[in-house]
Amino acid sequence: MTPFQISSWPGKTFDSGTHPALWHMLDVGAVADRLLSRAPATGCAGRDQALVMLVTLHDLGKFSDSFRDMLAGRPYGGQRHWQHSFRLLLEYDARLAELLGGDDLAREVLYAAIAGHHGGPPAHLDARAWRSQMGQIGEEARDAAGDAIEALAPLFQDATLDGLTQTEAIRLSWWLSGQTVLADWIGSNSAWFPMQPPDLAVDAYWDAARERADLAIREAGLFHANPSDHGSEDVLGGPLRPMQHAVKTVSLPDGPTLALIEDATGSGKTEAALILAARLMAHGKGRGIFFALPTMATSNAMLERLETALPWMFDGRPSLALTHGRAGMNETFARIRGRTQEAQGTDPTCSDWLADDRRRVLMADVGVGTVDQALMGVLPTRFNTLRLRALADRILIVDEAHSYDPYMEAELQRLLEFHARLGGSAIVMTATLPMDMRDGFVRAFRRGMDAPKGGRVEAREYPLLSVVGEEQTRIAPQAVPATCRSIDVHRLRTASESLDLLEWAQGEGAACVWVRNAVDEAIEAVEALRSRGLAADLLHARFAATDRLRHEHALQARFGRQGKDRDGRILVATQVVEASLDLDFDLMVSDLAPVGALIQRAGRMWRHMDLRPAHARPVPGPALHVLAPDPETVTGERWVQQVLGPGAWVYPQDTQWRTAKALFDAGRIDAPGGLRALIEAVHGNDPLLLPAALDRAGIESEGRILGERARANNNLLDPWAPYDQPAMARVHDDEVFPTRLGLPQITLRLARRQNGVLRPWADGEGPFAWQMSEVQISAARYAKLAGIDQDIPEIAAVKSTWPRSLREHVVLAPVGEEGRICEGLTYDREMGAILY
Repeated sequence: MTPFQISSWPGKTFDSGTHPALWHMLDVGAVADRLLSRAPATGCAGRDQALVMLVTLHDLGKFSDSFRDMLAGRPYGGQRHWQHSFRLLLEYDARLAELLGGDDLAREVLYAAIAGHHGGPPAHLDARAWRSQMGQIGEEARDAAGDAIEALAPLFQDATLDGLTQTEAIRLSWWLSGQTVLADWIGSNSAWFPMQPPDLAVDAYWDAARERADLAIREAGLFHANPSDHGSEDVLGGPLRPMQHAVKTVSLPDGPTLALIEDATGSGKTEAALILAARLMAHGKGRGIFFALPTMATSNAMLERLETALPWMFDGRPSLALTHGRAGMNETFARIRGRTQEAQGTDPTCSDWLADDRRRVLMADVGVGTVDQALMGVLPTRFNTLRLRALADRILIVDEAHSYDPYMEAELQRLLEFHARLGGSAIVMTATLPMDMRDGFVRAFRRGMDAPKGGRVEAREYPLLSVVGEEQTRIAPQAVPATCRSIDVHRLRTASESLDLLEWAQGEGAACVWVRNAVDEAIEAVEALRSRGLAADLLHARFAATDRLRHEHALQARFGRQGKDRDGRILVATQVVEASLDLDFDLMVSDLAPVGALIQRAGRMWRHMDLRPAHARPVPGPALHVLAPDPETVTGERWVQQVLGPGAWVYPQDTQWRTAKALFDAGRIDAPGGLRALIEAVHGNDPLLLPAALDRAGIESEGRILGERARANNNLLDPWAPYDQPAMARVHDDEVFPTRLGLPQITLRLARRQNGVLRPWADGEGPFAWQMSEVQISAARYAKLAGIDQDIPEIAAVKSTWPRSLREHVVLAPVGEEGRICEGLTYDREMGAILY
């Protein structure tokens, strides 16, 4: 192309002019080139170079009349430029075949992957639409696109796709799409790739672009550290526990590897996972880690643990990122972000470029967040392939795997299949995983490896380490002595009995907790305790973020490891205390819940025996008191409601009965040896037989499980089909596509009036203060209220400054006198949102 022709086809606009399309393509290609120089993709230098050439051609559609008209401010209609890219690549396929070789269908699959870098694949068009699209491109632009290919070809003389089959291209299409997105996002940053004049030689521009790409990658926060080969003991500073010793010594298979760590709470599973992750990285199975956890609270807690553990795992200064919807509120993450990459020391850091987007933050050396951020990679969401690309060379660590419902279980199976398909390795941690769920994860991972069918672990030992690859290895380590205990289980018949027991225990000086299944019942219980003159605290999920954090910090100070002023105090809480907070109680009351949840809740008792040994406790031993009806007397489907009220419907009735039957028959929880039998009695392939009165509930539960799995399978993507499969015909924003089912919630942003102006409920101003003012309530219950008119001028004025998605999906809720929000809804800093 002549300089004049290059300048005729702009790719980006700046205040002072335009940046040619060819230069932008080379910017993005240069980023891809430098990324692959650090982390090769295929093991073949010529094939990697072919991928770089294809990424460089990602915006070939900017050689089109319609795109040039759009940059000039003229009306823009028809297909978008990335769809034009796909059509032009097909138009010049014969020439690209000469340059790259390879199978015709394989190249077409890769064309769709690179063209679909704006969040979804290019639409498939019929012959008539094809002619229409070529008309939008224009003959002059079509010729210019061909000239661009010829101008770029000498830069990639060793590129080849020879030997790449269509099957391999399909697998590669997912990775390549994500790589193109990543390169495009970096290469489009004008701070790193400013406007350049058109009168440069292409090869000279390419050399300069690669130098700029090296700087951009460094400033983006990528590749600042590499996995270390330090000894595993460095993470602990002491002797290894049995599971930790097992993961340190177990033989690792070739290729993608799945490890399942089943061990009791408090056994050191997290440290075991880190030791194993370090070994997997040392064996070339990844260059980073992503921790996927069930909740934001557990993610926040894990971030603090990882901050101190990472220096021994990496050479250099690793990036550590928190990825969930409220990461900006986390003080630890704010401190990590505040460290500059050039500062002295080995403490982890995180660049603003990584931290400011929930998708690219997965590119950090170590990421921690909710499992949703990973699951969106296997759903038709915008830029899902960037998530898959990020995870592909990270060790995926999934914690609390037992806590997922059938919908999420199916999603996690598909994620493990995708991960193995892309060459990734994974670790699944759990304390109470049913064997059938465990085998489902194994089968999914082996499908991704294209391994022979089968894959049952077929082991009942507990604790258990299972390492799955082409072959399987199982180790049954000894239990950690501190996790070996017998917890008595007693049934409480009424809420009044629960109150009496807590009143007695408080008189003995015990630190107590009552875990309730529903927020309304938790509020009711704390009011009943206080009416008896008892000192009771409250924690649930219906607090504004600022107030919930305040309560959590206060409860950690009271009931945590170093807790003070805990004697004779009672906490009433919902499920938020099951795993996210390190709390320690002398006595526990719990509403009837599934067996796994009760085991997790019981793990909040008698935790820190080095600080509070048995002889110092005011009660004789750990005991779980379960508020539940008698499972031997079931007269109808509402048998749980007679005791728990509305909280009875939080969990399936068949699961509740089986849990009650198994627990009360056993009379205790023997940990860890007896856990497997309890879990299988409730969730196994041959569970306890339901009484006749619950037959219909059992059938409905089976139907619900099948329905949730079917819904998940209808939504999930197929890793054996190309990126532009029909399921990707329409992509969705993260906020509107479900990664988990459950009752829909609506987000309120609470506001207070100050000097006649609406201010965030939390202290401060701006987006952070508004985020800290958010509280979620049931959408169905809110819909029954009069609600808050969002068109009121003072509300509309505040919301006009919010992004569109927030304006549409978030309700601004001024809190008036005595906490009134609207008829039927109030808010109190000590009680939370109360619905009448």
